[in-house]
Amino acid sequence: MNRLCFVLIAFFQILSYTPQDYGAIENYIPYEFSSYYTHPVLTLKTILHVVYRTKNDPRNIMADNMDFINQQFQWVNNSYKNLKPPTLLPENKVIHYVPDSRIRFRLDTILVHYDSIAWDRIYYGIAMNGSFPLKIDSINLEKNEVKLIGRWESVLNSRGDSLSIGGSNKNNGVYHPLSIYSRENNTYIVMKEPLKSKDSSGHITYFRKIDKNCWKDNWEKLAGSDKNAIHIFYTGATSSKPAFGCGPSPYFLNLSKLNLNGDYASASLTAHELGHCLGLRHTNYPQFNDLPARDKFGFIPCDSTTTSNNIMGYNKCRNYLSPKQIGFIHQKYSNDTALIRTTANGEFNPLNNVKIKWNKTWNKAIVISGHLIIKPGRTLTIKKMVSMAKGANIYLCRKSKLIVDGTVITNSHGEKWGTIVLCKSYRKKNRKPYRKINYGKIIYKNGGALKNHTN
Repeated sequence: MNRLCFVLIAFFQILSYTPQDYGAIENYIPYEFSSYYTHPVLTLKTILHVVYRTKNDPRNIMADNMDFINQQFQWVNNSYKNLKPPTLLPENKVIHYVPDSRIRFRLDTILVHYDSIAWDRIYYGIAMNGSFPLKIDSINLEKNEVKLIGRWESVLNSRGDSLSIGGSNKNNGVYHPLSIYSRENNTYIVMKEPLKSKDSSGHITYFRKIDKNCWKDNWEKLAGSDKNAIHIFYTGATSSKPAFGCGPSPYFLNLSKLNLNGDYASASLTAHELGHCLGLRHTNYPQFNDLPARDKFGFIPCDSTTTSNNIMGYNKCRNYLSPKQIGFIHQKYSNDTALIRTTANGEFNPLNNVKIKWNKTWNKAIVISGHLIIKPGRTLTIKKMVSMAKGANIYLCRKSKLIVDGTVITNSHGEKWGTIVLCKSYRKKNRKPYRKINYGKIIYKNGGALKNHTN
């Protein structure tokens, strides 16, 4: 770790939460003893884009520095896996704590780009907004003075010490005013640098800070607006600010100047911005009632009186998420089919088979990455969407029942799941019960249905 400080520059985003009929957030909270069948680990696919300023002057983390990159993802995942109890309690003083959020980030691909515009997230550029640029009315070479129509003295004096002339035959360039004054309805600018021509063609404007930290241009340009993963952009900035980031979308986030930041501080910043991508707000305005009513922000230690240790706060700890913050993420990524596609949970894995050994009713949506096996004589009632992995089957063993009540069993990854298999048992999955009366049954209620299956 190069330095111990946390960089606390991030965009304050208002990510609205509109309640939908997904079932209560509490149903989605993966408490310590919650079954991994009903509360599986949510794995987000990520693609890393390393953007260099130029080939000869990259000014960024090197993409082949796998030690740094792998360590970053390990630290980020550990921050979501090994949560600590809250330092600052909500008003009811009840400790709300889940040791493991069951949220992980998987690095799938690293891409390299050479693009100075994509690299520069905060810089000073020529203002081309509102009334600017202003047309030049005349130039007095003896006074080295530019005349503008209108009273712009106060505006220009508040815009810094540099002005730009463009669109002129000979006077184009950057100038520093010695004085700016208004007389009648005109503004006069006396320049420090000599003007070259009395030709009044052209216009004048100022330099302003252009902050592209939260823009989606890199996602559109470099990732083709892909919505099948979270795209992380390592970029830079000509601004003198230290490392900063923004996670304005479930599909991308920007992280700048990590090469000048402490390694663990960069991971802390990344974990925070990823939280924004997943729908979490800053904790100084609590999103859920299991968070403190107030959370002091700044490069300060977390404590039990003013400053939480929440990942979504501004503090030196960032090692806690409340149960409802966690449940909210699982709720969204189990129900929203567009977001489910960014998860790796649709990839079939037989190690994640779900076995129903007792009669169960599922009142929450679940993304299943293995086979669903209903043991002989057992009944599973599904009241919320179940998303199956590509090629995964549902095995209805002898005298078992699957009741699909007012919802669907589908695949939400743009693929097809497998089929319904009638069998004596999963061990004898290629053999049906001898008598049809003992076949497993699927019962549809209130418009329940199967979708996106192979047959």
